[in-house]
Amino acid sequence: MLHLSPLKPDFKERLAIEQATHAGFYKCWSCGACDGGCPVNINSHSLRPQKIVRLAYIGLLDELLYLPEIWYCLTCRRCSLVCPNLVKPADIIGYVRREMLHQGLVTLDAIHQYQQFFARFQRVRWHAVSCCLNGTLPTLTDTQWDQWMNTPIRVSSTVIKKNGIPVPRSLREAVGKAHPSLCFTCSECSSACPVFCERDLFDPQAIIRMVNLGLVEELLASPSIWLCLQCERCTNTCSQLVKGHQVIKGLQNLAISKGVVDSSLEFRIRQADKLIYPRFFKEIDTIFNLPPRENNHFRLHKAVPISAYEHSAAESLPPMHA
Repeated sequence: MLHLSPLKPDFKERLAIEQATHAGFYKCWSCGACDGGCPVNINSHSLRPQKIVRLAYIGLLDELLYLPEIWYCLTCRRCSLVCPNLVKPADIIGYVRREMLHQGLVTLDAIHQYQQFFARFQRVRWHAVSCCLNGTLPTLTDTQWDQWMNTPIRVSSTVIKKNGIPVPRSLREAVGKAHPSLCFTCSECSSACPVFCERDLFDPQAIIRMVNLGLVEELLASPSIWLCLQCERCTNTCSQLVKGHQVIKGLQNLAISKGVVDSSLEFRIRQADKLIYPRFFKEIDTIFNLPPRENNHFRLHKAVPISAYEHSAAESLPPMHA
């Protein structure tokens, strides 16, 4: 039987985290909405935003600094988006990352290496979706992983000769309420998108532009529209009120309804994600080489669930106010 000693809340660290992030973690009631909305947790159960929020609430900054999953976050902010109490787990994660750098636990070189790896990982996602469009992705070999990671996507380009041709009715009905025609290609959506790294892979602005040009066949057959995380960051940042995430969701629904893809595609993509995300985590662990953290409370590298902690210490915390 596992015996755990009571946690020792750090009131000073808790206050420092809240003042730096304004994440509102004292409003968390542990409903689990953030865990259910996190794409990494959905595909792997390797990142629990709720756990990070609870550790911040107790003031356990040292424990947060040694969590490797801090770097598994895709920065999509879906955890913050779905929280009914407006808690911002993503802001806590950003703060912990900065503290890791400030305290010398990670280096700038490692962060640059991570950013380059993250960009190349989107190529893997694109290829995985492409395989799912044509069937399934039963396995992922080391050779296949390396090839996908290191080979840029080159989408064939041709001169568009559709000036004056109206947008097809089916496309207008699928995305009309998202107001794509208001776009003036300022690139705000692309700048905010967490998975925009290469234009040929995934670019919200390019997709919206193609919608306005009526390129329905090219869009519905493209793996790119299935890379969207539905985080709504493109929508929230658009000064023209174009709902980019709805445009892409409309394209996905249209692809299914027109029979361009079958209705089981999304299931196959989720299965493929279960193959590629463990490799994603392994590469990140190698980049940062964070040592396992052991202390008097619990072993973080053993992934002890926060529900296993003794509640008496947490309940002794004085309330925080906004």
